[in-house]
Amino acid sequence: MALTDLSSVSDMGTVTAEDLDSIGNQQGQAFSRGVKTSQLRSFYSAINGIRVQFRQQRDYTPDVERRLILLKPRLAYAAGRHPQQLRAFRDFMLQAIDAVTGASDKPQALDNFLALLEAIVAYHRFYGGKDN
Repeated sequence: MALTDLSSVSDMGTVTAEDLDSIGNQQGQAFSRGVKTSQLRSFYSAINGIRVQFRQQRDYTPDVERRLILLKPRLAYAAGRHPQQLRAFRDFMLQAIDAVTGASDKPQALDNFLALLEAIVAYHRFYGGKDN
């Protein structure tokens, strides 16, 4: 049975492709009801910067981890500005970030994290998430 959230995940490196799809589907649908596409894309853009650095360096470096951890204040700021829409998204993303930084295989965990965000963005669009 595939996972639908990250509540039981402490190591993102151990999450299967089926779990990533299932979690992405569930969370993308949930976030489509409150999180605007522009809000999601703004955060996704910051994640893409980490992806590019990770792929260029071909390793999970201290700088990659630093950039990942520094997403937390960005999430806090966004959730502070729009608490109704972004509180659940912030909480979910904090769990995901912690599951990467606490992973035993950090490169695999980061790769899974990036795939999960892609799935969330895709399912958010599929379920009608838009700027309204």
